[in-house]
Amino acid sequence: MKLIERYILKQLIINSMLILLLILSIFSLSKSVQLIELSINRGLPFNIFFKLVFFSLPSIIPYLFPIIFCLSIFFTFSRMRNDRELIIIESLSGTKFSMLKPVIFYGTVLTLISLFFTINLSPKSNHNFRYLINDIKSKYSSSLLQEGVFNIIGEDFTIFVKQRQNDGKLKNIFIHDTREKGKPNTLISKQGTLIDSNNENKIFLEDGSQQFLSKEKSKLSILYFDKYLLSFSESSGSSLKRIWKTPSERSISELSNPDLSNGDDFKNQQAFKAELIQRFSLPANTLCFGFLIISIMLSQRFMRDESLHFNIKILITILVLKSIFIICSSISVKFENFELINLVPFIISLLLGLYFQIKLYKNV
Repeated sequence: MKLIERYILKQLIINSMLILLLILSIFSLSKSVQLIELSINRGLPFNIFFKLVFFSLPSIIPYLFPIIFCLSIFFTFSRMRNDRELIIIESLSGTKFSMLKPVIFYGTVLTLISLFFTINLSPKSNHNFRYLINDIKSKYSSSLLQEGVFNIIGEDFTIFVKQRQNDGKLKNIFIHDTREKGKPNTLISKQGTLIDSNNENKIFLEDGSQQFLSKEKSKLSILYFDKYLLSFSESSGSSLKRIWKTPSERSISELSNPDLSNGDDFKNQQAFKAELIQRFSLPANTLCFGFLIISIMLSQRFMRDESLHFNIKILITILVLKSIFIICSSISVKFENFELINLVPFIISLLLGLYFQIKLYKNV
């Protein structure tokens, strides 16, 4: 690889890494706002916060690569044009085709990395993320209770708390318990205390009443109590067994061979097919989107003055490509046998890139 090509490749890597770090920082910060509040005020361990952010990153990186690659190309060549570097390279008999080589090389590397993510890392991280969320709901249900809303805990409890204090004290509590089928009961208490244990969560209720339907007389009965201890967590083992693996959590083999005897799998056959195609089309978008952007930039003359109109056109092109991808992805899931539409963004960007390359070749 020539010195000029190595220089362009270095600039592409630096710009793409900076953009990636910026986006991931914003994403992590947005996630952390709610999780830090839970950690500080609700007693949720800090290591869970880091796990949630860590497991969510591999699933978004393949979606970011096409945009990051396009923006890194745009920023690199815009800066080189403004600094007159492109004019100098061209005057030193540096062809525009030589400037294309490092872009294609780096785009291929990012495509392979993205393919590794979509096939291996993303499904595993998505599954671990859902597993952790379900585990949090089971072990830390009391920590997630919000005041002023009806909190649904598992399948059997609906809990309303008017006021919650940082020390775990609760004021004006309403609990609807449906564990006994055909005999629901309602607990109303003026105050209570959250009690966390290793196996389950409990609420120690004080000064309240229990309302239920009497089987003998089929009428409402009320029992008043001074103290009442209620366990309301579902067992983590039983809840985890009920987790159905979504398409984004499944491996290639699981997407290709769903269990049609399972009702959820049968209903989501189209989602499986769409996800399978997207596992390969999404990495290809990285290379082809970048190929189109660099082809458009190289097809223009290297002017001394920056063209605002040209820069806006490049940014609009990037947004249009991403919009086409989002639309095609949505259509592929909603409509039967439309999974191949996920290839449309890849094909459009490739054909347009070839068109500009042919146009560039004729002008040489």
